[in-house]
Amino acid sequence: MRALAVCLGFFLVMLDSTIVTVALPSIGGGTATLQWVVDAYTVVFAALVLAGGSFADRFGARRSYHGGMTIFALGSVMCACTTGGAWLIAGRVVQGVGAAVLMPSSLALIRSTYPEPARQARVIGLWGGLAGVAAAAGPLLGGALLAVAGWPALFLLNVPFAVLVLCIGRGLVDPPRHAGARVDVRGVVTSTCGLALLVAGCIAAHPPLIVAGALVLGLFVLLQYRASKALAEAPATGGRRRPAPMLRPDLLRHRALRATVVTGFALNFAFYGQFFLVTLYLQEHRHLSPLLTGVALAVQAAGAVVGSPFGGWAGHRYGPRATMLVGLLTGAAGFAALGACAAGPLPAVLAALFVVGFGIDTAMTAATSLTLQAAPDGHAGVASGLLNTMRQVGSALGVAVLGAVGAFPNAMLIATGTYLAAALLVALRAGPTRPAADPAGTPVTAGGRAGR
Repeated sequence: MRALAVCLGFFLVMLDSTIVTVALPSIGGGTATLQWVVDAYTVVFAALVLAGGSFADRFGARRSYHGGMTIFALGSVMCACTTGGAWLIAGRVVQGVGAAVLMPSSLALIRSTYPEPARQARVIGLWGGLAGVAAAAGPLLGGALLAVAGWPALFLLNVPFAVLVLCIGRGLVDPPRHAGARVDVRGVVTSTCGLALLVAGCIAAHPPLIVAGALVLGLFVLLQYRASKALAEAPATGGRRRPAPMLRPDLLRHRALRATVVTGFALNFAFYGQFFLVTLYLQEHRHLSPLLTGVALAVQAAGAVVGSPFGGWAGHRYGPRATMLVGLLTGAAGFAALGACAAGPLPAVLAALFVVGFGIDTAMTAATSLTLQAAPDGHAGVASGLLNTMRQVGSALGVAVLGAVGAFPNAMLIATGTYLAAALLVALRAGPTRPAADPAGTPVTAGGRAGR
């Protein structure tokens, strides 16, 4: 029951990233509003997920997990009680805050609750497997609920699951707390504002907003660099007064980590951008019902479910870099086919969707493996958190940019080019060597322990 409690939270986070998309035409309100219904959740999630790890460090992973679940449930109720528009977007923001708080706590709780390596591995496998189930079940479940009830039911579905987690999660074991860890408030503010401005500029096609967002994100990177340097140079007695930086810019000195981080961004940028557009395309141009749209999107999710174990097997046998290349090139072929057969027979579209899903999870599994291999000793969690953060940023910008393109074939062409560019980067830069341990020896927070 404890394993179910800690895994269900991650399941709900992943479910909400796919179940809502199939309901977008039913929600209505224009393309820009629908983009924000998706991106309000993703932007906040991306900006706060590492800060959520700082909360877990300071206040305890179990308390943070339960608090995040409560916030997520309240946001779901807010969404269900609205008629759309600004209040729905506000509810999605609250959901994003809850997801960012609970997600980085989940793996920390698994490691502390199940210290035995064999049992821990089984629970982590359950944790990751449920994410694949959520991705596959989201479109189908969303379509089924829309067929018998309105779109608010998609959000109300989260509430009983959240109550169940809070009831059965009392036996979870907290990891040791780091009382000196403080939340990086400046990092939270600059990353959230910068990403929100950038996404808003892309959605509205407003260059000044895009420039402002880029400048604020540049300030965020500068602040992170200075905070990381100051923390490394501080004496042990004075370091407790300093907030731990959300990111570790020095990790990007290693070329393999740079390649995997950029690849993670590219994977989600193209995938979630097309996921948003395919939902509208199937219902508005193919005139499929929400339920049949869910079936079609479940075909893509099925490709991802198959691609994940294949990526693990191929990465172990042939190495993560070669597997990343296979996944990226397969995904690029799927996007190209999707754009080419947009006006063709529906079975061809479904086949292309399966190929895209297979390609992204093959590449993502290998990218995660390479990230852990390339991370300096003692910093695998932070490196994984950086990868996960860039994936969420890619998701938000993908919906904004590809949604603004309008023409479906043109958007698929951009998605194809994105995967090909990432494949070229991996071929040139993702070396197999592992860097030495970080000489600074600065502490690693639970904020890096974010998952798939």
